[in-house]
Amino acid sequence: MGKKILDSKILYVVLSILISLSLWLWVTSRDENKETQTFTLPVTFDGVDILEDRGLMIVNENVTTTVRLRATPTILATLRSDPPKLTANVSNISTADAHRVVYAYRLPSGVSDDDVEFIISGPGGTAVNVEVARFLRREGVEIRGEFQGTAAEGYLAGDRDDFLFNPATLTISGQAELVNQVAYAKVVISGQNLTETVSDYFQFQLYGANDNPLEDLNVTCDVDTIYATYPIRAMAEIPLEVKIVDGGGLSSKDVRVETSAESIMVAGTREAVDGMVSLGAITLTTIDLATLDDEVVKNGGEFTVPIPLDDQLENISGIAEVTVTIKVTKRGVETREFTISRLSAINVPEGWEPDIITQELRVKIRGTAALLDELDAENIMAVADLKDETPGAGPYTLTPSIYLNSAGSTVTDVGVVSPGSYSVVVSLRRSG
Repeated sequence: MGKKILDSKILYVVLSILISLSLWLWVTSRDENKETQTFTLPVTFDGVDILEDRGLMIVNENVTTTVRLRATPTILATLRSDPPKLTANVSNISTADAHRVVYAYRLPSGVSDDDVEFIISGPGGTAVNVEVARFLRREGVEIRGEFQGTAAEGYLAGDRDDFLFNPATLTISGQAELVNQVAYAKVVISGQNLTETVSDYFQFQLYGANDNPLEDLNVTCDVDTIYATYPIRAMAEIPLEVKIVDGGGLSSKDVRVETSAESIMVAGTREAVDGMVSLGAITLTTIDLATLDDEVVKNGGEFTVPIPLDDQLENISGIAEVTVTIKVTKRGVETREFTISRLSAINVPEGWEPDIITQELRVKIRGTAALLDELDAENIMAVADLKDETPGAGPYTLTPSIYLNSAGSTVTDVGVVSPGSYSVVVSLRRSG
């Protein structure tokens, strides 16, 4: 069996081919069998940072050059997979112009200078052309926003000034004449029937002074995207109101109150707007009828009040203040002054007795003439409450409560004018 294999003609043919191939590889690897191949290689520049310090930059950064290398097939195969590195130093350049710069080469690991022959042909030699221009780094380039969408019904989109950007401005660097073409950068936000504020990273476009986009401008920006926030706010119409406190012989049905605006439109977050709506109205002011002076009771009056609004809401109606007009419609209302001597004190501290130093008090009472005719000083009493006072021998100045005893009348028929404006002096002394 083994003899038959050795006698096989096929085996001899295969062995012959292998031996021939080995001999060919050995022969072609010898120096006298070198070949020449052309390589197109990129050139890397050293000293670029020094150029920028001088206000210069390389315009044609992607520089390549063609070299012819002579080496054995094995070495050439290595160079095809790991080509030589070409480096040119530009640190000696000091002017914006066209320059010829000599490059150096570095062979890959395992390949020596003795293995490769660089064949120089033509006038260029081992140098490349470098275009150097003035370099500019410009900070603080404006960013603008544009909304190209719609807000849903019941919502309000912001305006140009409502955009927020991070970073707030751009830094652009590159060839000076290109950088100077940039006037601003623009972020465009779109979307239909939006109900929420938009916040995200967006691409941006550079624009020139004529508001035309600068397409494919060869400059470098410090960021690739901009984080932009654009408000979409809920809005609602909120009524305005004036609250009335009965007193001084008048009630809300006895006066007519008008305001120069009945409502305003507000905008804000959905939560803030819903909270405002739930309150029902914005209270402009509270009018205590007991504090109206005689001139207002007789001829009416008006005053201006600001519209109070939570910081989370914006008054988009633009009305900052409202004029409030009040007129007393009840007929026959008069104000009379009574001198009363019925003064007393309550809630006197245990172990002490009060001395009312104030002997008389002049009190203004308002009501219809008929009711005031029924009232005399004996029907009016002032009572000082000592419950919140610390016991001591010294006198106390207190605001008394004024009580009326007028048959058939209530506080809204006849009442004290400005009840909080009166005072009595009370002194305490030890009992017994």
